[in-house]
Amino acid sequence: MRRPVEYTRVFSDDAGESHMEAAAMTVEPEQFAPPAPPLEVSITTRATGWCLLRFAPDWMGGWHCTPCRQWMFVMAGEATVRASDGSQCHLRAGSICLLEDTRGKGHLTTIIGGGEVLMVAVHLPDGEPAAWPG
Repeated sequence: MRRPVEYTRVFSDDAGESHMEAAAMTVEPEQFAPPAPPLEVSITTRATGWCLLRFAPDWMGGWHCTPCRQWMFVMAGEATVRASDGSQCHLRAGSICLLEDTRGKGHLTTIIGGGEVLMVAVHLPDGEPAAWPG
């Protein structure tokens, strides 16, 4: 049974207001690492770099735009992200977020739960799709 992988997309509109939407990426069975059994795999996309981010337990980012289009993969801890339109999402270990609000009002990130947060950021080239619909 094919199930898409869900993530949250943060983006800005032409007026600079940031918004969130639930999105999904298609994964298909593939012989990814023979002779291992098939895995569900997404389409491969290019990245320009990646980094590991560690947030202190009481970190609060203030309103800011993402420095580049990037995937954020939460490895440990919990955070909330709020868009300027008032929408909000809760991220925890296993959550995936696509940040595309590179201009405008940006978003507000707050670490919650009393522990530090560990994320992997994968930077994306401008002008290329980050994902395909689920």
